[in-house]
Amino acid sequence: MRKRNTLVLTVLILSMILTSCVNENKGSKSQISLYPAYKKDQNKKLWGYIDANGDFKIEPKFQFAENFDENGLAKVYNEGKMGLINENCEIVVPPIYDAISNLNEDVMSAVQDNKYFILDKSGNILFSSSDYLFLGISSEGYISAAKKVDDDVKMGYIDKNGKELIKPQFNIAYDFKNGRALVKNADDKYALIDNTGKIIKELNYENVSPADDNKTFIFTDENNLYGYLDENGDVFIKPKFTNAYHYEDKMAIVSIEDTSKNIGKWGVIDKKGEYLIKPKYTSIVYLGEGLFAVSKDEIEGSEMYVKKAIVNQDDKQLTEFEYYNIGGNKDKKIDNGYISVSDGKHTFLLDKKGKQISKFPKIEGVGEVSLKGDVIASVIDDRIAYYNLKGKAIWEEDNTYKLRGEAVVVEKKHVPDIGVKIYYPEIQGLKDRKVEKTINEKLYNLFVTDTMKGLKENKEKTTLNLQYSVRRSNDLLIIQKSGYYFMQGAAHGVPTEETYHIDLYTGKFYSLKDLFKPNSNYVEKLTDIVKKQMKKSQSEGTGTYFLDDFKSIREDQNFVLFKDYIQLYFYPYEVASYAEGFANLVFLMKR
Repeated sequence: MRKRNTLVLTVLILSMILTSCVNENKGSKSQISLYPAYKKDQNKKLWGYIDANGDFKIEPKFQFAENFDENGLAKVYNEGKMGLINENCEIVVPPIYDAISNLNEDVMSAVQDNKYFILDKSGNILFSSSDYLFLGISSEGYISAAKKVDDDVKMGYIDKNGKELIKPQFNIAYDFKNGRALVKNADDKYALIDNTGKIIKELNYENVSPADDNKTFIFTDENNLYGYLDENGDVFIKPKFTNAYHYEDKMAIVSIEDTSKNIGKWGVIDKKGEYLIKPKYTSIVYLGEGLFAVSKDEIEGSEMYVKKAIVNQDDKQLTEFEYYNIGGNKDKKIDNGYISVSDGKHTFLLDKKGKQISKFPKIEGVGEVSLKGDVIASVIDDRIAYYNLKGKAIWEEDNTYKLRGEAVVVEKKHVPDIGVKIYYPEIQGLKDRKVEKTINEKLYNLFVTDTMKGLKENKEKTTLNLQYSVRRSNDLLIIQKSGYYFMQGAAHGVPTEETYHIDLYTGKFYSLKDLFKPNSNYVEKLTDIVKKQMKKSQSEGTGTYFLDDFKSIREDQNFVLFKDYIQLYFYPYEVASYAEGFANLVFLMKR
């Protein structure tokens, strides 16, 4: 879906909170026991790093901050730009880049506007150019690079100083590993090449993808069946699977379509193609160290609704089928010897035998937790928190929004079922408690009551994540509700958004007609403005609208009020295709 047009706030998605909070520096035994957290300055969140006691050791001054990685570096953000700091809060790379890759082989790639850079681990610029459209990471001294050649985009390889090693000639160029790389030629044929660009072997298959080490490859044949190639591109397991994953620890997860008993079932094979775990599960995820999360019930819609168990590579069951979430979303699912699980009500840690670790806390809610030094890091119901080993919170997110005087908007949560999360605002501390009660009752109905009624009327299972943002303009409180519905069996999810303009003195919720004088014919006038903006945007190539089908805005059209203008917005399919997302049109207000 396209990004929104101008003047729409961008939400920064918090990710990787659970990974690498405590890291061992390469070549050093020291650990970085620092954890990203924020402090509120009025209603602004400033990110820094706390220690195991919850005290800030790197003062909060960043727009956002990620965890320290295994190289002792952390990505930080200011004004939408990314940089790197070390554990002493020394700027290694200033926050001036739009994106920075992970450090690999002591170098990293970065992009600023339309210019690409290669930096060393100290942040020094080794190479920069505006000729490239993409730079990858360094692998065996080769960096995949894309640039425009004639009227097409081709990929080749350069070194860390920008020297061309293999000229751009491929449609796709994967990383070098094990002295070779997978490429897709100009005629859309796959091949393995050596580090001079010479073809080792042509691969005449529909699709080919490399494992991380390039020692095995997955391929599909003309019947869309999956098999495996060895490092030389020779078939060592013939195509017979309906789906397949790459080998990890000499094991691969595969799916077959055989008899009615085994349709859509998953198993695990060894390097000989023999089953370690027969295809009998409806889903399998590799946790690492020979352990798998499996489900046996039929999956209708999302796998989040299906209970799972842990089995080992001999298919010995270590737990009951009682967990909705095993291992979380981390790449490393077994972390420090423990596995995060959620039973639908609480989230906690198991050992590798599938036994609960009683000395660690059970945290209410669904998500994932991870042991990092003396701290339990958690993301539960999309909110970050850190606990000591006794279960006492040392830092939690604070999404309180300060209004005037003692009044605040506090965050409340309603999680009635797996897959449904509703965060809603509640006002506290208004001088007029009657107005406060009136506002809160209506907000609760808009966020919770009406939403749950709609979910109950829908017979299909639906996942929903509902959030909100707050903005204040004098005595006008503006609350923007946004969410995403995904109904079982649907082709795609449906975004939703509503904006409420609330008078903090009277408790009135304003609609679009309240902004205009009676009998002002605002619908017709705004419709004319909207049509002109649609035509202009379409002629400039910045939007595509249903111009012939659009007749008029609604009397209660969605809007957002700003200081000098009003922004009208339309749901997907209302005036444009789903791919266009929310259509936003702006007009100036005359005072």
